[in-house]
Amino acid sequence: MSLRLASRRLMPSGSQFSASTATLTSSLPVTLGTVAQKRNKWNLFKGWGKKTEKEDALSGLDLDDPKKRQQFLDRNMNGKIENNIFQDEIETAANKDAEDSVRKGPENVEQKTRENMAMVINPDPRGRMRWQRRKVIQMVRKNGRITKEQKIKMTERQLTHKSPFMATSVKKLMMLSRQISGKSVDDAITQMTWSKKKMAAEIRYYLEEARDLAIAQRGMGLGKVNGEFYDSPRKIQTGEGKWVEVVDPSRMYIAQAWVGRGKWRGKSIDAKGRGRMGLIQHPATSLTIMLKEERTRVREHEEREAKKAAKGPWIHLPNRTVHGQRPYYSW
Repeated sequence: MSLRLASRRLMPSGSQFSASTATLTSSLPVTLGTVAQKRNKWNLFKGWGKKTEKEDALSGLDLDDPKKRQQFLDRNMNGKIENNIFQDEIETAANKDAEDSVRKGPENVEQKTRENMAMVINPDPRGRMRWQRRKVIQMVRKNGRITKEQKIKMTERQLTHKSPFMATSVKKLMMLSRQISGKSVDDAITQMTWSKKKMAAEIRYYLEEARDLAIAQRGMGLGKVNGEFYDSPRKIQTGEGKWVEVVDPSRMYIAQAWVGRGKWRGKSIDAKGRGRMGLIQHPATSLTIMLKEERTRVREHEEREAKKAAKGPWIHLPNRTVHGQRPYYSW
């Protein structure tokens, strides 16, 4: 009876391994220089936690020092490589570029004029002329009249602000977006100031940023009308059925707030028992808010009331002609 093992499992010590030793008889002691190759799942994670060569090289540098930081940037960012076989060619090209820049001078640099910028700012002149002609025809036909949507855009401010993707999930950020929806910007900032949620500070930052943009938009004259304050507070009902009082029609409130899912930021391994593992995906979510003025809510309330008044009272049994009478059941 012969013992057959893979050639990589038996390695004779002190001598070269030949093909004739691939098949051994039972008389050969198995303990002769045998080296067993062990494999397990932990070999896959052998390099985890170790620093890379780049991190090892940077570990001894104190980059907080301005002088050392500048030296590091000059050595690594300027493209100078020591002991490079192409160093002569690199220096020759650099000297040539410097001579060309000196020879041209600031007066020989191509100026940005209408002729040489026409391809960029006006790539399709015929299409632009057709569009302008079509708009002039529309203006003449309307005789200066504007639509309802155009009038709303001229008299009511609206701002949509989107945040970059944050390191949180949709489920967690959705609760905060529901909390601030329908509130004024100042009330929403107060809510996020005292909230215990981790992303509340981020949402507060983007709310303040959107408020500053709305103030700048108002300073440019967008959405300005006469009479910024009402004589007495007006009590209106929102679309959700909530009653609010409006004193300043120019105050901004959060009309809509929604979240968006982004790409996965990364993945990590979730170690489990009995040699199994799972995969954890780290999500990214963005927040988008739409700011409107309080006069928008006042207008929507008045439109709903006018529609309700034009509809008339509800009649339980209206006086209508009865159709489809039969001497038997229809079901």
